[in-house]
Amino acid sequence: MAESLMYAELQVTKPSPGRSTSPWVQGTAPVSAAPHQADGTYDNFQQGPVGEGPARHRARQRRERRWRGRALPLILLAACLVLLITTITLGVCYWQQGQRLQQTSRAHIVERDGLWQQVDVREQRLRQVGAVLGKTQEELAQTRVELGQARQEGNRSQEDLHRRDVELQDTRVQLKETKAALEQAQEHSWDLQQQLDEAAITQARAWTCQVTDCCPEAWVLHHGKCLYVTKEEKTWWDSKRECEDQFSQLLVSWEWERTTMPSFLTNTDTSFWIGLRQDQGQWTWIDGTSSKE
Repeated sequence: MAESLMYAELQVTKPSPGRSTSPWVQGTAPVSAAPHQADGTYDNFQQGPVGEGPARHRARQRRERRWRGRALPLILLAACLVLLITTITLGVCYWQQGQRLQQTSRAHIVERDGLWQQVDVREQRLRQVGAVLGKTQEELAQTRVELGQARQEGNRSQEDLHRRDVELQDTRVQLKETKAALEQAQEHSWDLQQQLDEAAITQARAWTCQVTDCCPEAWVLHHGKCLYVTKEEKTWWDSKRECEDQFSQLLVSWEWERTTMPSFLTNTDTSFWIGLRQDQGQWTWIDGTSSKE
C-alpha cells in the first residue's frame, strides 16, 4: 500500500482569568493540553502511518523534495519543447502561408501585367478605332455635303428637264403645226406643179415645130417635138435631172402610137429612158397622167 502522510497544526493559547481553557487542534478533535505549555505558542505535529520510523520518513521527504526539484525543470523543459514545436509549426505555417502569398502575389502581378497589356492593347485599338471613326465621320460629313450638292444639282437638273420637257412639248406642237403647214404647202406645190405640167403640155400641144431650125443643136425634130438622144449610161433619176437642167423633160409619148416612134429608137438594141415610172405598183408618166398599158 502507498504510504500517506498526515499533518496537523496544534495551537495552544493561555486562557483568560475566569474562563476555562479548551485547547484545540486544527483539523482534529479537541485534546487536553498539558499544564506546562505557554500561551500563544504553536507547534506542528506530523503524524505518519503506524509503524513508520523517522529515518524512513526523512528519506521519503528527501525523495519527494528531489522529485519536486526535478519536476519543475521537466515541466519547464516540456513547456519549452511545446513552445518550440508550436513556434516551429507556426513558423512553418507562416512560411508556407508566406510562400502561398508570394505565389499568389506573383500570380497577381503576372495577371496585373497581363491585364495592363490587355488594357494597353485595347487602348491602342480604341485609339485606332477612334481615328478610323473620326475619319469615317469626316468622310460621312463630306459625303453629306456632296449629297446635298448632288441633290441641289439634281433639283436643278430636274427643273431643267421639266423646262426642256415643256420646250419639247412646245416644239412638238410647233413641229406638228409646221408639218401640217408643210403638208399643205406640199399639196399646194403638187397642185401648182400639176398645173404647170398641164400648162406645159397644153403649150407643147399648142406649139409644135414645123421646121428643123426650131430645135437646138444636136436635137432632132420628130412630130413637132425636139428630142435629144445620148448614149451615155445614166440612171433614170440622173437622166431626169439632166433634162431638167436643160429646161426639158424625159420623153412623154403617151399620145404617140408605136408606129410613130422615131426609127432611131425602134431600130436599135440600145435602151433609152423615157418619162415613165412606176409609183406604188402603177405606171405613171412624169406629167402625172397614167399609162394605158
